[in-house]
Amino acid sequence: MRAIGLILAGGSSARMKELTKNRATAALPIAGGYRSIDFVLSSMSSSRINKVGVITQYNSKSLTQHLNSSKWWDFGRKKGGLFVFTPTQTHDNSYWYRGTADAIAQNIDFLKSSHEPYVIIASGDCVYKMDYNKVLEYHIAKKADITVVYKQLPPEEDATRFGILKMDEDGRIQDFDEKPMIATGNDVSAGIYVIRRRQLIELIERSAAESRFDFVRDILIRYKGLKRIYGYRM
Repeated sequence: MRAIGLILAGGSSARMKELTKNRATAALPIAGGYRSIDFVLSSMSSSRINKVGVITQYNSKSLTQHLNSSKWWDFGRKKGGLFVFTPTQTHDNSYWYRGTADAIAQNIDFLKSSHEPYVIIASGDCVYKMDYNKVLEYHIAKKADITVVYKQLPPEEDATRFGILKMDEDGRIQDFDEKPMIATGNDVSAGIYVIRRRQLIELIERSAAESRFDFVRDILIRYKGLKRIYGYRM
């Protein structure tokens, strides 16, 4: 596949209470034999993404141990591989990740050293199965700058826990309301994005220079009227 994978697995979840007290959300056991991050890893492996970076932070020990023991994931070690990134203090930086965009910015060398033209960004704590090739085909066909994968929730579910999208008839995102007080729709972001690698580097470096640290607020919402951002229904 002409894309690398970037999994954001550094967050915590207050809604999980005791379950995430001592482990990352992405390391939560699912059905006994799996961890929640295994589902996105499986989708990336099945989509023939050979190079994947996992960005960790909160309670990362159990997640790192799981990833190091996950020998069944084959991400083309000769030309790719599975890479795990944790916050590192350097002479130039002494911060933990201050947001999703900052997490990518602190590991920007991973993007710069890659050669694939596209990046698939996904969360490490969602349970689903997806062919990312179809999302990439849609992204290219729409000539999109960024594609956001979304899911349509049933009317009875609480959409205020998510980012709510509003799109025109062509699927182009007109508005993005992140975790609003009142839901104005039921098309919610799944936290999966497709973007050209060089454009991601440009947007992340610009955000870092302006001390902007959140991928949704400081890139998706800020540039929704300037960039061609489309929604792809899961």
